[in-house]
Amino acid sequence: MKKCFGFFILLLSVSASAQKDTASYSSIFEKINHSVTNYKLDTSAVPNDKVTDKIIELRQLKGGFNINEAIDYKLEEDKQKAEISAAAFAKFAAFMQTGDGRKWLDNAVIWIYRERFTYKELKQLVKFYKTSAGQKMSADFPIVMMQSLAAAETIKGVYEKRQINK
Repeated sequence: MKKCFGFFILLLSVSASAQKDTASYSSIFEKINHSVTNYKLDTSAVPNDKVTDKIIELRQLKGGFNINEAIDYKLEEDKQKAEISAAAFAKFAAFMQTGDGRKWLDNAVIWIYRERFTYKELKQLVKFYKTSAGQKMSADFPIVMMQSLAAAETIKGVYEKRQINK
């Protein structure tokens, strides 16, 4: 399951970037690879305008499908490993949850959304996520994704066992 999480984080981090790319690619993997390879981190202050306000609203509505939630999950996983001291972990967790790390990540994500979605599209997404179906999608999508990845890993294991037994 831990291997699935790394892939899940990758999907979360590039899903917005990959959705609106107009270049022609032969596969979604090429499209994702292109968007990640060409991504330039921008943690600068975001404009205080209606677009930023709509992105913040959307991210709050999306709840569990939020990069900050995924970071919290990953932090908890790392805490269980106890690979660094409790004090060092607490300092890093505070940095990512309430400090500059949180601010920088929020700014970076807002810039990604600003690049990928128009204000009209953001309004449509907010409208959807305010519906009961949107709220259910928000709550259940991370579970659906993780279970789907776990299913793929199990199927891969069955395949590998069959190859060994041939």
